[in-house]
Parts: sequence; structure tokens; C-alpha cells
Amino acid sequence: MNEWINTSFGTAEGETAVPNGPWTGHHFESCHFKGIDFGQMDWRNARFEQCSFYQCDLTLVRWTGAKLQGVKFDNCNLEKLRWNTLTTFFLNIELQDCKAGFGDWSDMELNGAKLNGSDFTGADFSGADARKVDWSGSRMRDTIFHRTDLREGDFRAATEWNIDPAENKVREARFSKGDLEGLVHRLGISLD
Repeated sequence: MNEWINTSFGTAEGETAVPNGPWTGHHFESCHFKGIDFGQMDWRNARFEQCSFYQCDLTLVRWTGAKLQGVKFDNCNLEKLRWNTLTTFFLNIELQDCKAGFGDWSDMELNGAKLNGSDFTGADFSGADARKVDWSGSRMRDTIFHRTDLREGDFRAATEWNIDPAENKVREARFSKGDLEGLVHRLGISLD
């Protein structure tokens, strides 16, 4: 059964309770979710348009075939998600100050996404089209970039990134002058 839902949800007194899952095939438009634990929920083929998630836990959500259009995640736990199972047609997401470690973003179309101030420790972006992505302020420890298109990306104030320019496209990407060690690391060069 597909259901169309348009409201705000939260866990505080007086806020609308979240409908019981699974949410397979449901359509959420202009919904706002605050402080909700969605861990391991089934969102396959669901659709979220112009929705926001604030301080929510989405760890291990199953969302194969789900559509995210104009969706913002703010201060959310998004660890261990298989982002590459989403429908990427019209994909439009924004992450702000989220924990998104150990996620699989490989081979995705992320052109122009805003992935600011978030922790991508151990995430895999191999083969992704990440042109014009705003990574500013994000932590990139052990993040995998292999055959990744990072052209025109913004890495200013991002930390712990390690990008091999011989294996990735980096033309016109923006980096802070004082933080270029991540580009020359594999060359065995030290910057003083």
C-alpha cells in the first residue's frame, strides 16, 4: 500500500508520532522529522520530497530504490548506509554536521551535493561523480576516493582527506593553501 504523508513528526510531547513502519513505497512530501530513531527501518521504494531530518538516527536504514529530492539531514546519524542503492534520478541531498561514516557512495551521481561539516570516516566514494560537491568542514579520515570525479569540489576546511590526483579527477577543486598534504601523500613528499 502506498501512502502520501505531509506533516511534522517528533518524539516530544505534543508532536505527531511517527507512523509505524515499514514505509515501503510511501510518499513523504514537506515532512519534518526531529529526534527520531529510524535505525534499521525498511524504506525501500519510498519517496521523500522537500523533507528534513534533524537529530535523527538512520543507521542501517534499508532504502533500495528510495528517492530523495530536496532532502536535508542535519545533525543525524547516517552511519553504515548504502547510499548507492538509492534512485539517483533527481537525487538532491544535503548533509550538515552528520555522522556518515562507513557508508557506500560508490558509483553514485552526487553532482552539486552539499556534504558540509560531516564525518565521512571510512566512507567509499569510488567511481562516484562528485563534481561540484561542497565538502567544506567535513572529516575525511580513511575515506576512499578511487576513480572519483572531484572536479570543482570544495575541500576548504575539510580535514584528514587523502586524494591521489593520478587516480581521481581534481581539476578546479578548491583546497586550503595550508592543507595540501592530502594531495602529495602518495608521492612521499613532506610539506613543511
